[in-house]
Amino acid sequence: MNETKREYLSTERSPVIDPELRDLLPYITSEEREALTADILKNGCYSPMICMEDMTLVDGHHRYDICTAHNIPYRMVILDFEDKLDAKEWMVNTQKGRRNLSVYQLGQIALKLKDDIEASGRTFSVCTRSRPPRTKPMATRC
Repeated sequence: MNETKREYLSTERSPVIDPELRDLLPYITSEEREALTADILKNGCYSPMICMEDMTLVDGHHRYDICTAHNIPYRMVILDFEDKLDAKEWMVNTQKGRRNLSVYQLGQIALKLKDDIEASGRTFSVCTRSRPPRTKPMATRC
């Protein structure tokens, strides 16, 4: 992915929902959805949704659902992804910085991407996560 190409308002264009991209990452909890809904209702949708060149929604599926349910305008930014796998990699890397995804969740995502990654011949490190250094076990006997 290289550059931002264009920006649209929801009054100008509508995103295309690809179930494969929508379902790649774990859904947010009901508490997170309630908080996101309350924030959007109070402040509007200030973060743009990210789309591929063909208007396929890459980032912002929850915001999109909330905005359309409440008729709230939103912005969409078109990013220049090489292909769908590049978009998926961007999704995972972006979410690793936003959410506290567990190692198990990252493993589930890696399994969903396994065939695409192998077919592309690229390397893709889904489960990379910084961990605290291990310490030696403490002696508990006297």
